[in-house]
Amino acid sequence: QPLASKIHSEISMADSKVIHYPIPGNESGGVLHVYGNPSAKNVVLYCGGFPDDNLPFTPLARRLASKEAGDECFVGITCFPGFDYSVFEKDKYNSYRKRGYSFDDVAICIREAATQIFKEYYHGRQNGDKQETPQFTCIFHDWGVVAGSIFTNRALEENFAQYIPDKVVLLDVLMGPHPKYNDIPSQDEVPYSLSPSIYSALIIVSYQSALASAFFMLTYFSELLGVITLSVLIGVVIALRLNPTKVIDNKLVEARNINPFHLVYMAYPYFYTFRNIFLRSGFEQSTMPLDLKKTPILYIFGSEKNVMFHDLKSLATLEREEKEGRSACRVVKMEKSGHWMYVQKSEECLKEIKAFMEQKNV
Repeated sequence: QPLASKIHSEISMADSKVIHYPIPGNESGGVLHVYGNPSAKNVVLYCGGFPDDNLPFTPLARRLASKEAGDECFVGITCFPGFDYSVFEKDKYNSYRKRGYSFDDVAICIREAATQIFKEYYHGRQNGDKQETPQFTCIFHDWGVVAGSIFTNRALEENFAQYIPDKVVLLDVLMGPHPKYNDIPSQDEVPYSLSPSIYSALIIVSYQSALASAFFMLTYFSELLGVITLSVLIGVVIALRLNPTKVIDNKLVEARNINPFHLVYMAYPYFYTFRNIFLRSGFEQSTMPLDLKKTPILYIFGSEKNVMFHDLKSLATLEREEKEGRSACRVVKMEKSGHWMYVQKSEECLKEIKAFMEQKNV
């Protein structure tokens, strides 16, 4: 673990500015890593999911913000509260809620991170020029898509001024259509079923319930019991061949040598997923934007997984948007990559993201 922490520190701290911002219950618990030149014409904000802090996206953030890319992006990376390894190791439950954070809480954190990156952007502009508004692109991965979709829809519906995303990049997770969107493609229009298979549903319920159960044990009983619960239940999931990822992703996570107690704590999004399902509340705004012309989506997903994490109706909608030129929306299936395709196929992802940001909204 000390070696992993050292590597993490060297990678994340070099050439970035770290900003701590307020989160629910903690005035400085949020962590934002900022890269690039504030004279750039694009502001980019990234938020990942389980079990990531800023580390996995850092190389791509540097590339987006580099002179090689034309100094065109001012990039910020944030994560779910308590997911930053180095910060959590120091303060643990003194700074972060042991019961975790709801998706609504994380959406609030993303808005605060957006506030901070724009404050930093305008503060660094030469000659105090605040007239030109940059293009704002949000990139979300994994559970970041769930909380990020809530943030995006609130920004659009409540008019967050300069914090309204102009474009959204979703990595490997795609939520359902907006409830007011009434032009979803019919089954006859697409070559695949618009309903998930029983096997896919079983995989998702199996591994997510294992992680949710482990977090429950950690929170209400003990950390050790949480780790034991996770080890046993994930062992059962693997034995039944119900694990969602393949070797390409599993090796990537194993190489990061994450503290098992921290890993179980970071499972709180799974706990809140089942809580929201039970209460039938909490996911109302976690959808695609209503107006895809105003807020286009680039959806990139990896092909090498045992289950796909996209809503099939949303996938069909985005594919039709692209095919018929209705908006700037695009769908990219990244071959020979998995859940962390932006790590495994970083060059291809960089190319797709840059092209999407440069394309004009229809």
